[in-house]
Amino acid sequence: MKPFRYALLCLLPVLLPMSAGAQVAKAINEHPATQVTFEYLRNAMGKDWVKAAALIEADSLETLKQRYIRRIKASATIDEEMAHVRRLDCNRLKDVESLSGKEFYIRYHKGIQLRFEVDQAKLDKILASLAVKLLSLAEEKVEDQELCHILVRTRHSDGEKQVSALDLVSLVKVEDAWKVTLNAKDPYVKPVDGKK
Repeated sequence: MKPFRYALLCLLPVLLPMSAGAQVAKAINEHPATQVTFEYLRNAMGKDWVKAAALIEADSLETLKQRYIRRIKASATIDEEMAHVRRLDCNRLKDVESLSGKEFYIRYHKGIQLRFEVDQAKLDKILASLAVKLLSLAEEKVEDQELCHILVRTRHSDGEKQVSALDLVSLVKVEDAWKVTLNAKDPYVKPVDGKK
């Protein structure tokens, strides 16, 4: 479906009678990229990093790992470098470099979780109260990639406070499946024809 058609679909509930608008909203909610987005957010907010990683495209995971490796190499001291390495439950930079993108993602987030000591009771409350509302969906084609961008409002409670956030999740079509991409927000730069 063309990108402008999705933009129009997102506006139709405002323009059409309630029954037609409800049908359009239902169609957008049933889009396969929407289903992946909801599952990804639930896994990420529930700290199930293995399931969250399975929904992310491999290129994004590798990009995330390479950025972290550059951060390690830019450390001002050996102690700082080792702290970054140990956060991933590794002993040397070579150990980090040998991780797959998926394993890096899982270890990175588990390390953050340990540092902030999020307990299971709070996670259970967050997941029990989690609500995700689809606000809009737009598709585009960049070069040979099909992308889908989904804007959602998330709400949850950890038992102490209510949290509401606006999230933009981008997905890329990999073969016949939609996968979350962490690279879509990066600037896309290519030379103008005939220029270096």
